[in-house]
Amino acid sequence: MPLEHIELAHLNIPDDPQTRARISELTRPGGVELQLAETYEARDPAGLITVTVNRFQMVTNIRIRPRWFEQLRPEEFPAALYNTYITAVQRALALETTRLSQNQESPSSLSTPGEASVDPAELSVEEFIARARSRFEAIDAEYDAIRRQEQASRADMIEIRSPLGYLTMRIRDGGPIAIHGNPQALDNASDSVLAEDILHLFARAGFGVEPGERPRPVPRSERPHDGGSDADDEYFDGFKVLGNRDGNG
Repeated sequence: MPLEHIELAHLNIPDDPQTRARISELTRPGGVELQLAETYEARDPAGLITVTVNRFQMVTNIRIRPRWFEQLRPEEFPAALYNTYITAVQRALALETTRLSQNQESPSSLSTPGEASVDPAELSVEEFIARARSRFEAIDAEYDAIRRQEQASRADMIEIRSPLGYLTMRIRDGGPIAIHGNPQALDNASDSVLAEDILHLFARAGFGVEPGERPRPVPRSERPHDGGSDADDEYFDGFKVLGNRDGNG
């Protein structure tokens, strides 16, 4: 991919009435405006499954309503879980775009990450050169990470199974495209045991944090790419923030 087409730390979201309306729906569920936070959550329409992700779109918690199987057939559970996860990721992306724009450095800043912006006129020549070199090296490192990611060989499709075997995640091109389950195993599955198994599944696949592990930032080059089906709440139906999404079947 030509480097001139790469945008660092930026989501290329189209600015049109339809997109703005969908972002508004996603960031104002039930008419309540969400605020920037360390975690974001989404629920399926029936409120049986709640998926929580951190600001880096990593799954940190799963909640399942007790006796969920009385309202949702076991064979429908995997798709409901997957769609709820997609919605949580989209919500995090939509809200974190605001944080990104607020923290955007001005073009004249020569600060390196973690430093406050400084007027170049206040710096000595030596310090100016040192800061400029550090800034360029950081940009070069980002480009190198993107090059490696683009040049890395992609596996066609892999499957990751949860520890207890309730669910299997399908991954293609570095992103989850579907979740499948064993209806016989899911029938009457305990909500707490199932939730724990799901957390381990996302962690095994690289899209979640192991239960009990402290969430931490994930480097851009290591963050999972998303794929998959339309979110069940239809907030982002046709909205290509995460690229083209396949079905969950």
